Amino acid sequence: MGSALVVVGAGVIGCAVAAAVGDLFDKVVLLDARPDTGLAASWAAIGGITPQSDDFCRGPLRQFAEASRRMYPQWLAGLEAGSGIAVPFLDSGLLQVALDRSEEQRVQEQLVPQWVEQGFQVEQLDAGSTAHAEPLLSAAVLSAVRLPSEGALEPRVLMSALREVMRRDPRIEVVSSARVRRLTPVSQGVEVLLDSGDVVRGDRCVVAAGAWSSELVPTRPGGQFPVRGQAAELVVPGSTGYPLRHHVYCKVAMDDDTTVSSYAVPRHDGRVVVGVTYDQGRWDEEPEDHATERLLAALRMVVPSSRDWRLTGSWAGIRPGTADGYPLVGNADADGKVVMATGHFGVGITLAPITAALVRTILSGAELTDGQADALCVMDPRRFQ
Repeated sequence: MGSALVVVGAGVIGCAVAAAVGDLFDKVVLLDARPDTGLAASWAAIGGITPQSDDFCRGPLRQFAEASRRMYPQWLAGLEAGSGIAVPFLDSGLLQVALDRSEEQRVQEQLVPQWVEQGFQVEQLDAGSTAHAEPLLSAAVLSAVRLPSEGALEPRVLMSALREVMRRDPRIEVVSSARVRRLTPVSQGVEVLLDSGDVVRGDRCVVAAGAWSSELVPTRPGGQFPVRGQAAELVVPGSTGYPLRHHVYCKVAMDDDTTVSSYAVPRHDGRVVVGVTYDQGRWDEEPEDHATERLLAALRMVVPSSRDWRLTGSWAGIRPGTADGYPLVGNADADGKVVMATGHFGVGITLAPITAALVRTILSGAELTDGQADALCVMDPRRFQ
């Protein structure tokens, strides 16, 4: 009997791992509780690739995130070659804009010095330069910073390419509607028990089940938790290309003295997706009208013409949060039979290619680079066990 790998979770991380390691095993079985791949957090994601602007990326995993961004062009080209599906990639950068003096001060005094110190490229724009760079922005925008290294794509198209790559690989079997009840390391490998009563066996197992991973590899209370996020999609009348030239982020002060994180990501065919909310501890995935309206109200303050855009839908998804904000990647047991690849919170899309490459290195037994070893120290799943 040949070697076998079981991957639990068919979001962007699980699918990227399965596609990356197919040649290491005679068989890879990818299990997911949903009816198809990528229907949980990956389906709900907006699609920003943010190795600089995300809070997570300013910590000890900064270089890990930067390396993942550098991998993207080649990674997407490989997916297109293997699937026949092109994934449009917006590489013009992110604009972080300020609508009021307090936000302008926060960006200039807190964020910009950090980015500069860490070696990131930062382009500072006054009101006039911002209007020239992104004509649809409100005239009330005081200033912006452009982060040229950041990109964006549509996660659902990315998942379509990954799905097709796996379909064409005879070594990979995708089993949907397969909820995992328990996984047990045994002398011969790992046994994965499904709710159906069936048992799937593998030499090793990768747990990439997002927020549900803690059901299979428990951590101490508070080590892992769900963070619900909501987003909405609009169509820009008459637009057949990217309606915005950049993806745009702004902290918007609302009339009720609360703040909304407005993040608008344009699509290549005239759509714009806007988000996003952060509701820690919530598992429900039904969108709420009041949350959608707040997102749209904040967007109108940043992009006034969006009041004429047509709302086509809204949704919510569950991010996998961790106590320290860093993913859980690496061996979960002393024997290395169970490997975790989860806890990516809002940077699963950003870190997908490098996470898959790192898990491949772990499974192959190849020597780690210094950067990989340093990243694994930070992301060691056993820190919460």
